Amino acid sequence: MNTSLCRHLAIAGVICVATATLTSAGEVAVAELRAEHLADPIHLDTAAPRLSWKLKATDPAARSIRQNAYQILVASDADRLDKDEGDLWDSGRVDSEQSILVAYAGSKLNSRKKCFWKVRVWDQDDRPSAWSAIGSWEMALLDAQDWAGSQWIGHDGDTRNSEHSARSRLDGNGRFDSHPSPLLRKDVTLDKPVRSARAYVSGVGYFELYINGSRIGENVLDPGQTNYEKQTLYVTHDITKHLRSGANALGFWLGNGFYGQNLAFDPAFGYGKPSVRAKFVIDYQDGSHAEFSTSTDWKTAQSPIIFDNVYWGETYDARLEQASWSKPGFDDAAWQPAVARTAPCTDDNLRSQLIPPIQVMQRLDPVNVIPTDRGSYIVDFGKNISGWVRITVNQQAGALIKIVPAEVLGRDGKSLNMRTMGGAPGSNHELWYICKGGGQESWSPRFAYTGFQFVEISGLSQPPSKESIQAHMVRSAIRRTGSFACSDAILTREYQTSLLTLENNWHSFPEDCPHREKCGWLGDAHAAVDISFYSYDMNRFLTKFMQDIEDSLQANPRVRRVLKKGPGVPPMVAPGKRANRAANIDWAVAYVILPWRIYLHTGDVDVFRRHYPNIKDFITYFMSFKDERGVIADGLGDWCPPRWDRRLAPEFMECHPHVSGTAFFYEALQITGKMAHRLGDSQYGDWCFTQAEEINRAFHETWLKPVDGSRHKHYGSQTATIMALRFGMTPDEQIADRMAALLHDIEELHGGHHSCGIHGLRHFYTLLAENNQEALAYRMLTDASFPGPAYILSCGLSTWPERQFEWQKQEYRNSLNHPMQGGFTAFMHECVGGIQPTFEHPGYKHFILKPHLTSELAWAKASMASPYGAIRSDWKSGAEEFEWTVGIPPNSSATLYFPYQEGQQLREGDSPIEQRTRVIKEGGRVWLELEVGSGLYRFSADDV
Repeated sequence: MNTSLCRHLAIAGVICVATATLTSAGEVAVAELRAEHLADPIHLDTAAPRLSWKLKATDPAARSIRQNAYQILVASDADRLDKDEGDLWDSGRVDSEQSILVAYAGSKLNSRKKCFWKVRVWDQDDRPSAWSAIGSWEMALLDAQDWAGSQWIGHDGDTRNSEHSARSRLDGNGRFDSHPSPLLRKDVTLDKPVRSARAYVSGVGYFELYINGSRIGENVLDPGQTNYEKQTLYVTHDITKHLRSGANALGFWLGNGFYGQNLAFDPAFGYGKPSVRAKFVIDYQDGSHAEFSTSTDWKTAQSPIIFDNVYWGETYDARLEQASWSKPGFDDAAWQPAVARTAPCTDDNLRSQLIPPIQVMQRLDPVNVIPTDRGSYIVDFGKNISGWVRITVNQQAGALIKIVPAEVLGRDGKSLNMRTMGGAPGSNHELWYICKGGGQESWSPRFAYTGFQFVEISGLSQPPSKESIQAHMVRSAIRRTGSFACSDAILTREYQTSLLTLENNWHSFPEDCPHREKCGWLGDAHAAVDISFYSYDMNRFLTKFMQDIEDSLQANPRVRRVLKKGPGVPPMVAPGKRANRAANIDWAVAYVILPWRIYLHTGDVDVFRRHYPNIKDFITYFMSFKDERGVIADGLGDWCPPRWDRRLAPEFMECHPHVSGTAFFYEALQITGKMAHRLGDSQYGDWCFTQAEEINRAFHETWLKPVDGSRHKHYGSQTATIMALRFGMTPDEQIADRMAALLHDIEELHGGHHSCGIHGLRHFYTLLAENNQEALAYRMLTDASFPGPAYILSCGLSTWPERQFEWQKQEYRNSLNHPMQGGFTAFMHECVGGIQPTFEHPGYKHFILKPHLTSELAWAKASMASPYGAIRSDWKSGAEEFEWTVGIPPNSSATLYFPYQEGQQLREGDSPIEQRTRVIKEGGRVWLELEVGSGLYRFSADDV
């Protein structure tokens, strides 16, 4: 919430006195124990894990539940905890309200150490709770020496001789092979009953682990992409139930992923051939243990995957399958010894994968099958997703099934429009399956994903059906934690469109699109960060992305020469070698905005603290772009405004890149100044504030000018004015004039529409609503004319496209699956639901509830999961009454702003409010301000 936009007239008053009160007490329980945000993890690689828990009121009617103190016990076995003994750590009673991210401070924890823990608290009346249920965490491999005895191994030689093991570029310039996709295996013998077993595996680009004929786990496309030379992730699997006494077989199937991606964009973007390194640690029931590791005594062979590239697709020749290859006793005499590979990074940069893994999250049946005059079939799955298809066929041996995905159809409705697909990476994504014959066979890709709604499938002898083809949505399994719905179907659908677009672009980092580029463009990431946090558990995912950005600061020598950048400045793209170039300020600012949002939404200050030295370098670097006017002469610009094309129609970017670049740098200085004070670096924080004031002064002197046809002034465009207002750059006494100028620009210069790209759109509707223009915000959100989000929905699209074009009048091109264009839907939570975090009490320890559009909508429901529990804001608005149900989790509190009209009586339940309130007047709106503790409240206001 930008308090500079609020003009408060506070009047102390008392609202009708009765017997009700907003506080009451009740017993408390402790639940949802988490270590580093994870439930009972087995793969932590931080020396002092941070512990969190939630309080639950045992009486649903309890109010103002608060923690006064806590005690944590950590033990080496659960039996000790049953006796209330913490041999690893007994915190004793700690007088503190802190219930999130409490750092472990006990005995040193070694690799693979399993810890059991529980916690109890004392409530606001100093009454102790019962002990929580027992949670656990397990350390992974903490020391580089833990990998001793294991080798990076792979497959040498290339036995592929099929015409289908290469693909052509769209420009016809040659045919290209991918690196081979190998199988690796080894037989091992376990001579004792197994108590516990773990597999620690790093496979680059992707791996699948097999034991005794079974694939282990539900993860796909594992591990996540990184800057492999700086950090390579490993995955921990509990393999206890998959092993048995006697003969066992261990196996890997490797794919190229981004590590072996040497075809799209530039061959130099690849790192090398697929490789794997693993340690299998077996604990026997008698207390002894054994280890098995990857080494050159493993055996390897070419797999049935004869082509795989994460951009171009996959070819699978089922005739090359070797049954039982991952089972004990398989005859691997014809296989060759594995070869040692050069490590992608040093052993101390092998890090445990703590982000949610990529998995198949949804399976979709066809909604329509369209036969073509080419003998093929086009299958429609109803919405744009990322992933792949699974087919079941019964064809003769050698029959070639080709599957071509696409986002939309051509205008004839009987062909695919490929203009939104393969142009950027040089070739279309295609899936080829060569049948082995002899009956029914099923297949789906392993190592290649893309974005699509339609596929054209050829080579079938009969039409596909829901039994023979299915779409699999594949993404990082980030937990959904928020929801929004309202009485207007268009607003609800806009929110849902943003969620689908976000989900499609999570594959171990936030992508720009899942098909053309699959790149972590930094500007796209910060444009969509708030809607992500309102709706999903984003902490681990974005913490990893911040590490990707940091690793890109010191990229490999080739990329550094391309970038020619100073310290603290990321490339445009992270992770990976594509990099693009040194980031402009409006993309690079993600390195400041993302850890700031992590702090606001989760209360986790450690991410900003870790990157703080680099952020100071970032500030120094971009200060060097300050020109003789005193503004920042840098910026890529307000990307993708309506009708804009950087080559064909650059004039439609109305906000000059230096204007938005300067505004973003001002915001970066403000954020860094606040966080410097939070981190104890007050002198630097004050310097940041001083520099921000100077830049803001220059911003106004350089760009403030009259609006055409108006007596008001603005900064040259809608986006510039929106950014200045939302970032607090406009003096309070000038806000009314800037708003009037913005309204004139919208209504008179643009016919009631926006002219913004992603920088302006993120804040557009929120700014209007917070400045008494709720009716205008609602009208523009629901107006189906161009440009606007409702227009996009009227085109039949299920995800946000990259470009704001009049799609009903022209052929689709560029990506149709770009989350940067959906950042504006944070509005649904922060304005319609009214849920807003505060800097002073981050992580929703104390937060704001201030609903808008209460005259435009009949009802709205918004919820989200804070670190303390569920926040709820549900309201109904009628001609004579307003009802608002509010849920505030234990150990947190909120400031409520109740929409109010003179002469109304405010009630909680059936009783009038008897506590003192403030009357807040903002433009034409009146609010009653109330401070409330935890609990479920049902407020209403009606005429006296």
